[in-house]
Amino acid sequence: MTTPTRETLEKALKSDAKLQAAATQIANELAGGTYTIADLAEQLGFALTSSDTEERVAGTNLLSAVLDALPGDVLNSKQLEFLTTFYTDRLRDHHNVMPAIIVGLNALVHMKQLPAESVPLLLQAFFQYTTCQSQTRGDRTKIFNMFKYLTVHYQPELVKMSGDFLFGLINSIDGERDPRNLDIIFSFMPEFISQYPLLHLAEEMFEIFACYFPIDFNPSKEDPEAITRDALAEKLTHCLVASEQFAEWTVSLAVEKLDSELVVAKLDSIELLHQAALKFSPAALEPYFAQIWQALKAETFPGSDNADVLRCALKALAELLKSAAKVPSISHNYQSNVLGVVLPHLSDVHHRLFHPATAIALMCVSGDAPYAGDKILNTFLLKLQTTELGQKKSEERIKFYHIISQVYKLAALRDSLTKLDKAILLPLQDDVIAALRLCERDDFDAKQEDLELQTAALSVLCECVPVLSEAQRALVYKALVQLISHPYIDLDFKLLTVNLGALHPVELQSSFIDPCIRNFDIFSEFIKRKIFSNLLPLLPQIAFTQRILDLVMKEVFTPTVAEPGRLLALEALSTLLNQEEQRFIVELQQQSNLLHQLIELARNTPALPLASLELIAAALSRIMQQLPLSEQSAIVSEYLPTLDLQAAAHLYVAKGLLGYLHKDISLDDHFERLLDDLTKLSLSSDNEQLRTIAHHLLCSLVNKMDNTKENRSQLKRIIHQLKEAIKSGDQRAVHLLAWLAKGLVVAGFEEAAEIITDLTDLLEHPTLCTAAALAFDVIAAEFPELDLPVVKFLYKQKFFHTIMNKLGSNLSNYCEHHMKAFIYVLKATPHSVIRLNIKQLGPLLFKTLDAQSDGQFLCIALNICNNFVKQQDAYFQAHLGHIIPSCLELSKQKTQPNMQVRIAALQLLYDITKYPTYVLLPHKVDVTLALAAALDDPKRLVRNSAVKARNAWYLVGAPSGD
Repeated sequence: MTTPTRETLEKALKSDAKLQAAATQIANELAGGTYTIADLAEQLGFALTSSDTEERVAGTNLLSAVLDALPGDVLNSKQLEFLTTFYTDRLRDHHNVMPAIIVGLNALVHMKQLPAESVPLLLQAFFQYTTCQSQTRGDRTKIFNMFKYLTVHYQPELVKMSGDFLFGLINSIDGERDPRNLDIIFSFMPEFISQYPLLHLAEEMFEIFACYFPIDFNPSKEDPEAITRDALAEKLTHCLVASEQFAEWTVSLAVEKLDSELVVAKLDSIELLHQAALKFSPAALEPYFAQIWQALKAETFPGSDNADVLRCALKALAELLKSAAKVPSISHNYQSNVLGVVLPHLSDVHHRLFHPATAIALMCVSGDAPYAGDKILNTFLLKLQTTELGQKKSEERIKFYHIISQVYKLAALRDSLTKLDKAILLPLQDDVIAALRLCERDDFDAKQEDLELQTAALSVLCECVPVLSEAQRALVYKALVQLISHPYIDLDFKLLTVNLGALHPVELQSSFIDPCIRNFDIFSEFIKRKIFSNLLPLLPQIAFTQRILDLVMKEVFTPTVAEPGRLLALEALSTLLNQEEQRFIVELQQQSNLLHQLIELARNTPALPLASLELIAAALSRIMQQLPLSEQSAIVSEYLPTLDLQAAAHLYVAKGLLGYLHKDISLDDHFERLLDDLTKLSLSSDNEQLRTIAHHLLCSLVNKMDNTKENRSQLKRIIHQLKEAIKSGDQRAVHLLAWLAKGLVVAGFEEAAEIITDLTDLLEHPTLCTAAALAFDVIAAEFPELDLPVVKFLYKQKFFHTIMNKLGSNLSNYCEHHMKAFIYVLKATPHSVIRLNIKQLGPLLFKTLDAQSDGQFLCIALNICNNFVKQQDAYFQAHLGHIIPSCLELSKQKTQPNMQVRIAALQLLYDITKYPTYVLLPHKVDVTLALAAALDDPKRLVRNSAVKARNAWYLVGAPSGD
């Protein structure tokens, strides 16, 4: 193929569509080497050099479109040098040609072999003959993207241009108002400013951006990719702190705009100061800190009415102080300025400036902990030394202690705790310890305010453990022994003992742990509980592990331990197993055969209360879950055959062993006996707790059973047995059948459908209908304590459709028990499934609201309706005439005594107000009048809901609420 002829090119220039198509074809031919760019330029010369402006525009457009479509590595440096010369000459052409020239220039600078020396020539010509701001918005976008590319890839050449490039760039940006172009500029300029010398144009560069601060524009709602004000403001801020030469002007700008009445201007100004603290060195900001502090003080002391302004101002101050901490002399200057203002107000807790002073003082500690910490703690020390400790009112001391503990904590976070002045710390800590030891006095009365003082003192001691002297620690240990042995004070000092144990294990062992354990037997149940509570957190520290374990094991397994004490020890063991990781539990089992000991304890201890058996079962379950499958299987094989499930203790052991047994462990060898024994227990026992355990075990057992012919045969035998019991009117058999169905439904077994059919038939039984309805609640409800590991995909949806097929005809006739059963099913059905069937289910829900039946039933229906109303569902919008009167009736105390129903009905009425105004207006008057009764409801929560709902209805149709 040869070069395009003049005739071909003339046709291509006649329309934009033909021009673009020709440009794409020519670019492909050039890339394939069919001809060169010089050949094309020669053929296109008639247009490029034409005296007719429109023809020159079209010719230049075609050439630029070809360059834009070309891959970046096709043209060599010589060709690019020729094209650069052509385009720089064309910059003097008519302004109509400029859009095409800009496209060509943008394409040229992206070419990989563009000679570096061509870039300054191109830019000088561009700045000399073109004004950026006289171009269209789209062309300016191309220009700024070209500048962005050049600043990244041609830095040495641009630096050599010195002030020429800077001046041209400033002139190009000056006056830009389009947010999309500003977004481009603000994105690349911070890096450019930080890397290029600004010479004498630093102030001009700063002013280019300062004129936009603070950003004030509203993005178009119709633009899906609109630039937000906040995003643009953030980028502008980065420009204003891009060079340390900007420090003086940045501070002046921020302080000036901080004085604005507009919240957004204040927030932008504070963020500018925050970014300045992050980007500028302390030396650059030090001359202006007094000015900055005066501006921030107005917003923080006493504090702005706007919480966001106050929070951001404190954040900026904290960053300034933190940055200055790198240079001690500057930091002390900053701290002196700030603390000189706030410290006088820390001495009076009743002064209105106490809280803002506290916030600022803590910011100081977060910046320079040793310097600020000493100043603040000394202020509190002087005040505490003039206040008698025994005063009845401890409010002031409590507040001081809370602040002191935060000072310690902040100092520790900055590794500065040991750098604080001990001459201040020691007497301050003496005061705190003395406050804690008030409980040792014979006349100590544990009033609420006194205990608050002890709690505040403990909070300080928790933080200052590393700097307590030996003498002070001795007093702390003595106070802790007194606290833990006190007959009715129960203060939480776990963190303090953990911290002391980490640093001084020998001292804690001899001075606190040993006295607790040594006298454990003589302590009351209340004190024993406190000892367990405070010793268990020390278990992970290896110095105490065995000592604490020995105490727990002794109290659990010693036969002579009285039952209340054993129950406490079992609670402690349960807590220990729940808070420790798998490795610890496995090692404990291997070392002490804990599982065997617990089983023997349950089986061999006569008259062990159910609460203790429950804890033993929980401990067994926790241990079993952590063991490998082989060990779980071996333990089940060893102990399960020996258990008599009719005995309570043995049943709880079975619960511990089987409750969370891994699903891959087969129980086929025990399946028949377990089914028979648990079924017998469920049908014969009068103890509801034991029956519940049997139900859960059976449910989990059938859920995990292997799908073998023998297992299913045994299951069918039990189901038949239950059916026979049901024929004689046994409600327990109905309940047990529901639990079997639950396990089978979740696992997806076919037998589930048979049971559901039987339960459905029972809904018409004269005496068992209520039990049958509750059975569907059992099947549908979630039980977190129940282990059902085999879960059939979409089982809830399948269960719903099964029930829908069996109950659908009865629902239309409104049979009460059928309705209840179905509502229980809907409670567990995914919302998406209900939505797909809403036309069938809607009448049922509306009938339910009219039925005025029991509270649980109504709450479920109201919540389902509310889920649709919140989404402004069209079906419910069409039936508001039915829903609104029903809700109004349910909201009245006389007709509905259940408070939860009244609240749910009022919440539904409130959410209905989100529908379009024209739908609500016909009901507005009736609703606002009817809701007056609920405003006098005897329950406060109902009255609150009524006020919210009535206000929302009252505002329907208001000008601002449409």
